[in-house]
Amino acid sequence: MKRRIINAFLGLWLAVMVIDGFRPLNDAHAWLADAIHYPLTITGLWSGPWRLFGPDVDKVNLRLDADIELADGTHAPWHSPDWPHVSAWRKFVGARETNYFANILKAGQEPAWDGLCKYLARQQHKPVASVTLILRGADVPPPDHPTPAEPYVAFDPASPIYRCTP
Repeated sequence: MKRRIINAFLGLWLAVMVIDGFRPLNDAHAWLADAIHYPLTITGLWSGPWRLFGPDVDKVNLRLDADIELADGTHAPWHSPDWPHVSAWRKFVGARETNYFANILKAGQEPAWDGLCKYLARQQHKPVASVTLILRGADVPPPDHPTPAEPYVAFDPASPIYRCTP
């Protein structure tokens, strides 16, 4: 009986991977993909769309910073990872962290921003007065334009996007 349950689970999981992993071939496949989307999302197993080349490629390189104001009036800076300068092993081990920062940078993520602010405050080991999240962006040039050695680091002026008091 235990083996049948395990085999049924593996068969079901294989079907879910096929349904979610491939572009819908017909209306039934699209309906099944929509049906499993919500359970995969709430369990954190949905990987999102896999748009590698187009038509909607990234046009802005975003960085997230934080100004952490401690209760004594001093400030501690925090910066999201600079992915081009992170080793391949670190990217592999931190794949979920990469997805987290990609999603948290989307507009309208106040609940997620609040959670990040509280997390950053807990990491300080000192009382924190406030945490301000700051977004910086740099335009990614079109493919037909020549690009300098570090093409995506000419960041616009910082723009505070969220402030919380833990």
